Amino acid sequence: MQGIAVGRAVDLTTLEGYNQLIDELEEMFEIKGQLRPRNKWEIVFTDDEGDMMLLGDDPWLEFCNMVRRIFICSSQDVKKMGSGTKLPVSPVEGEGTVISSDTAEN
Repeated sequence: MQGIAVGRAVDLTTLEGYNQLIDELEEMFEIKGQLRPRNKWEIVFTDDEGDMMLLGDDPWLEFCNMVRRIFICSSQDVKKMGSGTKLPVSPVEGEGTVISSDTAEN
């Protein structure tokens, strides 16, 4: 999975929280049980301003309103990133898996 950019969508309106999102990602990429122990992989996301943040730092509904892309990165790469890190223009330049959120606007 390392270094692969994948353009898949997740409809956050069908999920009730972070646990369901993690379950969905593990099923989507056939990596059951690998995202919860945060020793190998971290889930990070970019907001509408392009800032990168760790999954779970915000209340679920707030997260749903600001998330633009979700990334699965190695824990080592996340440790190298600083707070408020901006992502490369092309997700292929970085490592990890890219998943765009597909939230419905009401």
